[in-house]
Amino acid sequence: MGKITIEEVAAEAGVSVTTVSHVYSGHRPVNVETQRHVREVAVRLGYRPSAVAQSLRSSRTHTIMIVVPDITNSFYPEYARAVQDAVGGSGYHSLLCNTDAREDEELAFLDEAISRRLDGVVFTGFRVPPTALVPLEEAGIAIVNIGRSVEGKAIDSVRFDDRAAEAEATEFVLDRYGPSVALIYGDESAPVGRERRDGFELALRNHGISPSAAAIVGTAFTRAGGVRGMELLLDRGERPRAVVCANDLIALGVMDVARERSLRIPEDIAVVGYDDIDAATIVTPRLSTVRTDARKLGAVAGGLLLDRMTGAIDGPGRHITIAHEFVVRESA
Repeated sequence: MGKITIEEVAAEAGVSVTTVSHVYSGHRPVNVETQRHVREVAVRLGYRPSAVAQSLRSSRTHTIMIVVPDITNSFYPEYARAVQDAVGGSGYHSLLCNTDAREDEELAFLDEAISRRLDGVVFTGFRVPPTALVPLEEAGIAIVNIGRSVEGKAIDSVRFDDRAAEAEATEFVLDRYGPSVALIYGDESAPVGRERRDGFELALRNHGISPSAAAIVGTAFTRAGGVRGMELLLDRGERPRAVVCANDLIALGVMDVARERSLRIPEDIAVVGYDDIDAATIVTPRLSTVRTDARKLGAVAGGLLLDRMTGAIDGPGRHITIAHEFVVRESA
């Protein structure tokens, strides 16, 4: 099969050649839905807009985009600041973009990165798969994905081993408090939610406990989500001896409900979080949690991005896993 042409993409997508050109060049605004459709068709057909990629590489904006799911979660501002620190000394400015973990927002910011001809993107996506980053790579934009890798592409990735970390936290409470343990894990449709649930269930199986015997509640990765999850557990008559939470905000919500219902922590119910945000050491009792170093994550991601933007590194993506640590405090 010969090289796919822009005319073939336009015909398959049912749009004009000019529209396809504008989608990749950013010279004229194109409706977000149309951009998404054209790029999906281009990826399916195997279209490679190499001429556009070359023109974008030669026209630098010295601006990067940092995409996060929730700017109100203190983990993300700290991580974003570290990205900025890593690239700022080399003259790059940063745009910080909040998606509220919505697919349409994630796709819209990816489209905007191309239309603005940005030099780089550090992307934390909850909805779109890593393959959605491929059009940016083809447009000559440096990319670091926080999470899963995109094999065979020049897209770098940085991650924590969420599955192993949540398994370690669960092992701790099982050893200390026995098999009466629950998980409030956030949104399973997000990869991080699935991986942390997988880690919880792995620890149960290692202790000879069927995951179906445990209370598992899906909610949102917020303090309000933790409140809803804990209320659901207690209102249906399930009061576990310990609750493992998929992030610290959920854990704070769990602790709110425990106090409202006169449950002592950890005497009546133990609580474990994930991330070790600043609030974990301010709340009473202080929160036992998985420490994931937000500043190190940002520094590594920023360094990888800078390597790509300056041409210091070329070729296949690099994939880095950052170590975690379980921190024991008073809540468990």
